[in-house]
Amino acid sequence: MQSIASAQRKGIAILALLSFALLWALPVPAGAQDMTADGVFISVRHYEGIEPADNQELERVTREGFVPIISGSDGFIAYYVVYPSDGSGVTISIFDTREQAIASNELARDFIEANLAPLLSNPPRIVEGMVDIGFVELLDGMGEGAANRLHASVRIYDGFDAASLDEFVSIVEDGFLPIMRASAGFFGYYLMHDGAGAVSAISIFDTEASALASNEQARAFVAENLTGYLPNDPLISSGRVGIAVLADLNEGANLIDDMTLDEVFASIRVYDGVNPEDMDTIVQRTAAGFLPIMRGSDGFFAYFLLPAGDMLAAISVFETAEQASASNDAARGFVIENLAPLLPNAPTIVQGPMDTRNFAWLDDAMMVDDVTSLYASLRVYVEVDLTQRPQTTALVNSIFLPSQQETEGFWGYIRMHDNDSRSAALSIYDSEANALAANELAAAFVAEYLTDRPDQVPLRVSGRLGIAAVADFGEGANLIDNRMMEQAVFTSVRVYDGVDPMDQDEIARLTTEGFLPIMRGSDGFVGYFLLPAEDMLATVSLFDSAAQASASNQAAREFIAENLAPLLPNAPLIFEGSLSINHVAALHASDDQAAVDELFGSIRFYEGFDLRHFDEANDLAISQLLPALEALGGLFAQFAFNDGEDTVVGISIFADEEAALAANDAGKAFTLEYLADWAPNPPTGLAGKLAIAAHAEINMGENLVGAMMDG
Repeated sequence: MQSIASAQRKGIAILALLSFALLWALPVPAGAQDMTADGVFISVRHYEGIEPADNQELERVTREGFVPIISGSDGFIAYYVVYPSDGSGVTISIFDTREQAIASNELARDFIEANLAPLLSNPPRIVEGMVDIGFVELLDGMGEGAANRLHASVRIYDGFDAASLDEFVSIVEDGFLPIMRASAGFFGYYLMHDGAGAVSAISIFDTEASALASNEQARAFVAENLTGYLPNDPLISSGRVGIAVLADLNEGANLIDDMTLDEVFASIRVYDGVNPEDMDTIVQRTAAGFLPIMRGSDGFFAYFLLPAGDMLAAISVFETAEQASASNDAARGFVIENLAPLLPNAPTIVQGPMDTRNFAWLDDAMMVDDVTSLYASLRVYVEVDLTQRPQTTALVNSIFLPSQQETEGFWGYIRMHDNDSRSAALSIYDSEANALAANELAAAFVAEYLTDRPDQVPLRVSGRLGIAAVADFGEGANLIDNRMMEQAVFTSVRVYDGVDPMDQDEIARLTTEGFLPIMRGSDGFVGYFLLPAEDMLATVSLFDSAAQASASNQAAREFIAENLAPLLPNAPLIFEGSLSINHVAALHASDDQAAVDELFGSIRFYEGFDLRHFDEANDLAISQLLPALEALGGLFAQFAFNDGEDTVVGISIFADEEAALAANDAGKAFTLEYLADWAPNPPTGLAGKLAIAAHAEINMGENLVGAMMDG
């Protein structure tokens, strides 16, 4: 008996995506009706000789005109269009019956002849018949909307003897289908025969690499198990799925994110000669004042702000040029008053329609929560032959965009032109290394494929995004967690030595009960940490300004003199300055803001530091050290600052002692690899269990850790 596998959702639910799937979710009991007798009809059409430059138009016309016709037809189950990069194309349509498929074709005949036939120079190879295996499995998150991308591999075998069909299907279902389902990013698998010697197998995944790998997996499986059934090598077409419509998913609309197809208006402004010390202020003012005006404007789609050294790039995206202009007019007064004084030179401007826009999300949380950081590379080409734009766009969408999507941490890509001689592209990732690698990827792609810009080196702006706002994500609010870009927080670190270890519990108790309430009640209080370590003691005070920190100490002077000074025999070493890294990670987004059992801290002092290179070192710490610390697990906070003389201070706080100690090793390794020329001396410091961890934004600034030091 021919079999059709049930469609299952990963995790907990089984969802029928094909109308027949649930009927075969369980074995057919003896005497039950043979449900395969009615058949499920599939038609696979393989086209050759398609001009790659026509792919985008084919996809647009098919999506806008043909999909509504076929998906509205009786008996419709699914429809896919696959766009390989070799000039071929494949369409796959699935109906309950052959008669319904034929009726749908008759209904669409006039539209196809008028709109699609002129773009398809050769008649297709057609393989159609009954579905033998139809299995579709939801990818994570797909139940809530469209997929960002899908890739398929279609294999057509000739010379099949249908007399051995039952045995053949059983081998594939028991042996090859489990291999497909176990592959990363598996979405679907179909197997069919046409009764005339042809078999077609279709594998669908969420990555190109997995789709291509399925061909090798199929070759190996056939060689070992099916050479008697499939004596000939297959005709293979592998490529991007531009259209995936399933009747029971997404209300029958295209599952594929169509952002590579619609033109919107983009304006890119690149400023040079900006004072790097003004960048944080520009980001803050833009996020607080300019972005809300953009978000509230008609047609707003996206806004990005990219500071990089003494350069700044602003990218705004609207549905139309008129809406973009109206938004700028609305913001004119704010810009003149708040931003223009910090931008000494007129910008280089590229504005016009967008050819490609594609946004991914790194995980489900990105759709609703802030992300710590995103990195971008902007490339502006100033001398481009735009008469070749359709061909260039087709190549970008079929070759360069997929290569970026396959790179780990890909977040988004946009590309636009100005209708004259300029074009620009923005690549966005979750790591600086991948954003920079996108420039090299682009250079190689341009050299090989784009003859419209010979030997041209683009204007490049690369760095950490200060603002990333997309209308469909977070209601257009800034997706970037700006805790590392907030107004500078003044920090004072005091290290006492010669403390009697027997007094540490009493110091912690007095500080918790008497000193911390004074700190918390002071203007500008941000945080306070107390770290005892044998005969040493370190305190970390965080305030909005140095003046507020000083006022707080004045308010606590009497308490300190009476209660704490007698237990601290030696004057402290003091390091003070404004935070350059202010990253509160673990527990920040937690709904449960009650105390934690324990936290562990590590404080490192880099003395003899060449502070002329501090900004560069700080950027490296954000891009290299901070991710390494996060990878240790349980990171609560990371702070860093310099004292304005010759010392840099790094403070790491973890929920795990082993991770806190490992942070020291990570800091040393980072220094040796990246900072050896500027930090000649190995770091010194202390580490241990925190007696006090208080942060104004968490738990109302009360001590987060339990009274661990009490006797």
